[in-house]
Formats: sequence, C-alpha cells, structure tokens
Amino acid sequence: MFKLFKSQEVTTVVHEGMTLEQVRLAMLQLMAEESANHHRMGQLYNYVVVKKLAEKDGYKDARAWFSQHLVDLSQSALSLYGRVAKSFSEQLTRHFGASRLDLLLTYEEAADLDINHQQPGDTLIEVPVDNGQVVSRPFSACTAEQLRKAIQRKRKPASSKPLPPEAEALADRYREAVARYFPQSGSIQVQVRNHKGKAVLDFTGIPLEQMSLLAAALSGELPPLSEARRLEKLVPQA
Repeated sequence: MFKLFKSQEVTTVVHEGMTLEQVRLAMLQLMAEESANHHRMGQLYNYVVVKKLAEKDGYKDARAWFSQHLVDLSQSALSLYGRVAKSFSEQLTRHFGASRLDLLLTYEEAADLDINHQQPGDTLIEVPVDNGQVVSRPFSACTAEQLRKAIQRKRKPASSKPLPPEAEALADRYREAVARYFPQSGSIQVQVRNHKGKAVLDFTGIPLEQMSLLAAALSGELPPLSEARRLEKLVPQA
C-alpha cells in the first residue's frame, strides 16, 4: 500500500506530502501488526502534529482528528509512541519496546541525567530492592516494574523534603495578601507545595471575573506575617 524508504539508515513510513487519509490508512496497517510498529506509528503521529495537518483540515488539533478517525488508538499511546520515536531509532524501539524506552525517558528527567539515546542499554538505573538497599543495573537488564520503582524513588525525595521556613513564611504573606482582596470568600485557596526542591504556589477557586483582584494582590506590597500566623508557626502541632 505504501512504499517504505530509507531516511538516515532508518526505515520510515512517513513521506513528505502525505495526506490525513494516507496517514489514517498507514496507521491502520501498522496497528494490525501490533507492537512491532510502535516506532513508525510515533513517526506518523509526530508528522501530523508538526505539519499541523489536522488544523489545516478544519480540526481543533491532532488529538481531535485521531480520536475521531482512529478510535481504537488512545491519546496516551500516541503520545508515548511519539516521544519514543523522537528519541530512539526504530531498531532500538523494536529491541527494548516502546513502553520501557518511555520509562527510561521519564527516569532521565527524574534523575537529571543525559543518557546516550543511541546506546541506552548501558544506562545505569538505581533500582530499590526488597531489603531497602539500592542496586545499580543497566537499563537493558531492568524490567518495566523495576524502572517504575526507580522513577518513584527519584521523585519521592523532592516531594517529601520539607520546605525551608523562609519559603513557608513568604507563602503565608501571599496568602494574607490574597485574603485582603477576597475577605468573604472561603472557596479561594492558596497552597504551597514542593516541586523538585522548589516552592510552588497554587491558587484555586478564583472567579474569572475577579482575576484582576488576584493580580492586584500579588503585585502590591506584601503584608508582614500576622501575629496570629506567627504564633501559629511557633506552637508545635499536636
């Protein structure tokens, strides 16, 4: 149905000038052959996204087109195949599997690594084992479950590490600034959380028509920490 051609020593199903209908038919052909073609499916997905083919054909975005014309292929799977196709060759995807390579990309980010995408098999993964210790294993020897545990371990310290007192105090001052502009609203929340070692503020429950009040609260001079809040910080919680 489609001629495959060589591009940088990798067989690809994508060619310039493809229409959405050609992409759809190629996807159906590849889906019939299951996991062996995840890389090529990712290439097709990335092609539609980069070229904005769906938008040019009147769809909101690529997600809208794929959900209508390839209903058996989930968006999460498409995104996974696309990520892997951007980072690894078809040969590596067939060898390791798209799911494991996607987990490796997640580990790379969580562990702040720069892996060799041409030879990922030697990448050392810090895998927690049953006795609480950590064992370094090459990616090629890791199962998907071991990779998930390694990712969870890398993410856990950043989310559980307490924020410094000065960050908590500054967050309280922002809370009080917002409370001054929204004194009667109990639905508005300002919460501080730890994201990869950095304090992040989340604002929820603010009506759209009152966003200007939030901007005023955040751009003005911050109030000092109230006496009640200060004492609250000093009293140990039961």
